[in-house]
Amino acid sequence: MNRTLKSQHYDDETLKHLQKVQLMMLKDFIEICEANEINYFAIGGTLLGSIRHEGFIPWDDDIDVLMFREDFEKLNQHMNNKPNDKYRLINVLNEETYHFTWGRFNLKNTKIEDWWTSQVNYTVNLYIDIFIMDKIPDNKIKRFIHRWSCFTLNQMVQYSLVKFENESKLKQIIQQGAYYFLKILPISPMTIKRKCIKTYRKYENDECKLYCDFPSVMHMPIYNPNDFLPVKKSKFEDIEVNVPKNYDKILTKLYGDYMQLPPEDKRYNPAHYKIDFGEY
Repeated sequence: MNRTLKSQHYDDETLKHLQKVQLMMLKDFIEICEANEINYFAIGGTLLGSIRHEGFIPWDDDIDVLMFREDFEKLNQHMNNKPNDKYRLINVLNEETYHFTWGRFNLKNTKIEDWWTSQVNYTVNLYIDIFIMDKIPDNKIKRFIHRWSCFTLNQMVQYSLVKFENESKLKQIIQQGAYYFLKILPISPMTIKRKCIKTYRKYENDECKLYCDFPSVMHMPIYNPNDFLPVKKSKFEDIEVNVPKNYDKILTKLYGDYMQLPPEDKRYNPAHYKIDFGEY
């Protein structure tokens, strides 16, 4: 097996250091959002950590937040108009070889290495993941078609830029086959990206009751905005973060019995291959 595919574990010192830097980044991110009236919500492991542990899940190594599309675009505009010496916001359209369709709030002058990072043309920094909710049609048939259109385009974005490695040989053959197929098509990755985001936003001017986090391609969870607003506050380490109003419903949708700890052998996140914390 390629050594970069093995699940490396963090040593305690590195994980604590990483969590400390991530918390600093979260505080700065919240400050920017609050100063510019931008809504965000803790989601994923960050929401679970806040509710179950009042901070980081002990073995977690990152921060996840979720925004409505209009708030993400507001943040994007702010970061473009007021360049920040410490942070930069990456999204699928402003970095040519960035292959994810959500945003990342990046800490400059840091660097991480994973199996895929040598394939991109930018420095991969420490980051906060920013997932984005877009409207989804009320009609079930349209919704089904739209979700799968978005899923397909998301996969095309990734496979057009990165040659995937996988522990499953069958999956690797399929993924790398898609990579080589897209390379011979007379269409650029940026064209696919633009089509993907345009499709995500197809219904943004329509009256829709529900939203979908399309970039979460494994689940593409559908959300009711009434479960998010008005926001609540929840303890996270030594600060408070925004959480959805009906966080119990959201966490149950994502994790089932979320207060139950996983088995001990599952209590880890695969470590980055290498981390350069820079001055931090």
